[in-house]
Amino acid sequence: MFKKLLPHICLDTAVIFLVLWVLDRFNEAMHFLSRDVFKIPFAVFLVLVLIESVILIIYQRKE
Repeated sequence: MFKKLLPHICLDTAVIFLVLWVLDRFNEAMHFLSRDVFKIPFAVFLVLVLIESVILIIYQRKE
């Protein structure tokens, strides 16, 4: 059950962080992600987690 739940948890978490990243880009006064060094690797991580989660969900549905 955990194997089936993990991609969904990762996808939800990545979407939440992606929303925070977008909000930080449009309103820097919020200071969700205050360091520039953190923003680019974080965005790459989010994209990779989103891709991985979608692929795993599709794979699990085919089974």
